[in-house]
Amino acid sequence: MVIKGEYVNIKGSKIHYLEIDKESSKDTVILLHGKRYNAYDWINSGIAENLSNQGFKVICFEFPGYGSSEECDLEKEEVLLEFVKKLNISSFHLVAPSFSGEISIKFALKYGDMLKSLTIVDSINVDKYKEKLNEIYVKTLIVWGKKDEIAPYEFAEILKNNIKNSTLFVFENLGHTCYFDDAKKFSEVLINFIRA
Repeated sequence: MVIKGEYVNIKGSKIHYLEIDKESSKDTVILLHGKRYNAYDWINSGIAENLSNQGFKVICFEFPGYGSSEECDLEKEEVLLEFVKKLNISSFHLVAPSFSGEISIKFALKYGDMLKSLTIVDSINVDKYKEKLNEIYVKTLIVWGKKDEIAPYEFAEILKNNIKNSTLFVFENLGHTCYFDDAKKFSEVLINFIRA
C-alpha cells in the first residue's frame, strides 16, 4: 500500500490530504475526520487499507486547522467542494464521522448530485437539520454506536426517519468512536453498502 501525502491550495491555504491510489481503482472514497482526529487515524485503524484492497481510490482529507491543513475562511463544506474540484473528482463516496457528519449533511443538501453515496457516523447536531433531511436523496448509510454519549442514538433515528434512501447499522455496545473501536466490522459494512 503506497500512501502519498499531498497538499492542495484552496483560497491561499495549504490543505493536506493522504491518497492511496491503485491504478485499477475506479470509485473514489473520501474519508473525513472527527474533531480529535486527522487523516492518519484512517490509516492507523486499517480502514483506509481495507477500502484500498477492495479496489477503491481512498482519500483521507484534513479540514482547515486540523492535522497539517492551514486555516481557511471558507465554510467547511465549501472547502470540500473546492478540494474535489481541484482534484477533478466529479463524483465520490463520502464517509463522515462526528463533527464531519454535520459538514457532510450540509454538503449533501447543497451538492448531493456529486455524491455516489453518503455514510454518516455518530454525527453531532443532527437535530438542527431535521426539517431539511428529506431533501437528501443520495443513498445513505447511518452508522451509530448505541452507547454514544456525545451524539445521542435518537440522532440516528432522526436521520433514518427523514432520509428516504437510508440504511441504519448499529453497534449495540459501542459509543462515539464505534467505527474505530470495531474497524473490521465497520469496513465490512461500509464496503458492502458502497457496492450494493
